[in-house]
Amino acid sequence: MICYKKTLVWIIIILISAISPNAFSQNDFFIENDKGKFKQKFDLINDLVIIPVEVNGRELSFLLDTGVNSTIIFSLSSEDSTSLKNPLTVYLKGMGVGKPLRALKSNHNTLKVGDAISEDHSIYIIEGEVFSISNRLGFALNGILGYDFFKDFVVEFNYKRKFMRVYDKDIYNYDSCRRCVDLPLNFYQNKPYVEAEVSIEGEDPKQVDLLLDSGSGDALWLFIDEEKGIYLPDKSFEDFLGFGINGSVYGHRSRINALSLDRYDLEAITVSYPDSISLEAVTSFEEREGSIGAQVLKRFHSVMDYSGRNLRLKPNNDFHDPFEYNMSGVVVKHNGYRIVKNAAAGNTFQIQDSDPAEEGTRVYQTTRQVIYSLEPSYEIAEIRPDSPAEMSGLMIGDEIIKLNGRPAYKYNLQRISEIFSSKVGKRIWMEVLRDGKTLEIEFRLERIL
Repeated sequence: MICYKKTLVWIIIILISAISPNAFSQNDFFIENDKGKFKQKFDLINDLVIIPVEVNGRELSFLLDTGVNSTIIFSLSSEDSTSLKNPLTVYLKGMGVGKPLRALKSNHNTLKVGDAISEDHSIYIIEGEVFSISNRLGFALNGILGYDFFKDFVVEFNYKRKFMRVYDKDIYNYDSCRRCVDLPLNFYQNKPYVEAEVSIEGEDPKQVDLLLDSGSGDALWLFIDEEKGIYLPDKSFEDFLGFGINGSVYGHRSRINALSLDRYDLEAITVSYPDSISLEAVTSFEEREGSIGAQVLKRFHSVMDYSGRNLRLKPNNDFHDPFEYNMSGVVVKHNGYRIVKNAAAGNTFQIQDSDPAEEGTRVYQTTRQVIYSLEPSYEIAEIRPDSPAEMSGLMIGDEIIKLNGRPAYKYNLQRISEIFSSKVGKRIWMEVLRDGKTLEIEFRLERIL
């Protein structure tokens, strides 16, 4: 179900929480080369780590997510279709408002990630288009890989340079590091938890158990429990938080004084508080007070060591960046493509037949070559109540034609997200299409908290 400086918060993924951990014993990875390690580049989209994964010979795009305990495929197009074996119908329940989803469990598949391979892998396939975050990311995302991968390796993440180093867990050695902290990992249903402290509205710090969730684009989630001293601060606002496996997740956003990870304090950190309805599917079997997401993890060089039950963190150059929310109050999604008539691509000269009335003359006709192309179409998906976007008259379903004077298709979704989180007071001008009519919308970004 997204502290960040310039990135819109809207993607949250909490998945497959109720699947028995005993189902994954066959999903072992090993490194094929004789070095026992390899380097893998990744894309960082809204602070989420996206890697290529080969499934039965077909390369797909996967989210690498510490917060899930199984391998999931969804949103397969005909071009991305792959041969999946031995399907068995199951029902999945996770965070979000909605009924359990029907899915297929496929056994005995082959997965490859860089030089790592799993030759007997179970995959859960979510059927249909019920759950697809591709339109919120602006590119085709096919699945999620989590515990099945991390359990067999030690993985070093470099968010700044967008690569990870993967080591056989039997050969990895920790270097001496004065700026590093080592946090013990505890596991529940194959999910990693760390102990941390949170300071809310100046009160004494409280110890909390937090899920380590690299697939969450937020900085921090907390679950309201006043008996434990975890409550919603006075200054907060209602908002769409993102997607879970069973649909949209809503709740409140706020700030707390600090999140402390050993000796490192992340101050004035943004926090999401999911509502009780969205939590019904997970709180019955997960004892935790919240989650640490990608907006925190991206501020560190990190070492994920599941077998050694250790998380090593070393602050990087983003550590002191402020935590900000989307200051527009609008969430944008990719909504297919529109035909765009591009500018003329130069002059073409064609010689016509000679004029029979004037022997020896030739007639030249100048034409302009017009090119049509399919370009991304962006649509307003969510609007926060009382936000600058809502007050300007923007509505869900409006198609963005221009943004700050440029055609919307010239941007990708990540750049649009960065614009909406960029600077207090920044003027946003849009041309939108609504019911066949073009409208002009203008507002300025406002810092909510």
